[in-house]
Amino acid sequence: MADRQPPTPGEIVIMVAGALMIVFSFLHFAGNTSAWGTGLFPIATLLPVYGLVMALQIALTKFASVNLPGSVLGFTWEQLLLAVGAMAGLMAIGWLLTDYGNKQIGAWIEILGGIALAVGAVMLQRERNTGAIG
Repeated sequence: MADRQPPTPGEIVIMVAGALMIVFSFLHFAGNTSAWGTGLFPIATLLPVYGLVMALQIALTKFASVNLPGSVLGFTWEQLLLAVGAMAGLMAIGWLLTDYGNKQIGAWIEILGGIALAVGAVMLQRERNTGAIG
């Protein structure tokens, strides 16, 4: 049975950012190449993969009645989401500051999505009162 509670703002931010990132990853990232294209794979591909993994974890546990273990290798899901969200946010800032050519719409959505994943993970920490972030 799915969790009948409506999604929290942090969960919504993560799911929307992840969905947008995976869709826009197939559009032009730099020049005529997508995030999955030659020259950018796998570095540019990590951002949509992070978004997809985070969004799927939230969506599956929230709507599909998937019961995941309470922790993975001693880390809670909130801690894992925060770590992956922080990596995505830092990578997005790196892509923003890197001069690799003409940034296309796919790159801009990936950059905004990576930052949104980090923000959503922090929001989730606060909503679930994990104590990790005050």
